[in-house]
Amino acid sequence: MMFRSVFGLVLAACLMAAPAAAQLSSDGGPIYVASDKTESFELDRKVVLTGNVDIQQGTARLRADRVEIQFAARTGAAPGTTASGFGQVQSMVANGEVFYVTPELKAKGKQAVYDLAADTITMTGDVAVLRNQDVAEGQKLVMQVKKRVTTLDGGTSRAGMVIYPNGTSTTTPPNR
Repeated sequence: MMFRSVFGLVLAACLMAAPAAAQLSSDGGPIYVASDKTESFELDRKVVLTGNVDIQQGTARLRADRVEIQFAARTGAAPGTTASGFGQVQSMVANGEVFYVTPELKAKGKQAVYDLAADTITMTGDVAVLRNQDVAEGQKLVMQVKKRVTTLDGGTSRAGMVIYPNGTSTTTPPNR
């Protein structure tokens, strides 16, 4: 349940909300992007943001070392043209130290990948998700967006969660 909220907001559900541009927050609105370098490859329908990437929309924020956004061809566009802009987001890859923050949760990993065709979001590399006091950790988190199915894999170790019923704790969790 906790993971559904994490990445339902992170990249996918919101990205699918608007056909012409990536969305970070289910609230929509303007998207503010800052990076040390922005490259737009119009014929390849791709935008690459590098260095201190900071994307904000409403109360949602995505930070990473590098973000690459691949757009699908616009309907009616001739091959090799952009037809006055990019189409729907096809995939989005955030690399480096990846952080996603909303008022409800915080998530981190080394890479986050949104794939429209597969309808999945995958976060890998020392994944940690914090919601209130609840924490989940593993090496690979895969969310099937529409099916609302989430899998957390521990990799070479075990995936772990600490859940505090009713949001309070007076005990120390056992060693893993």
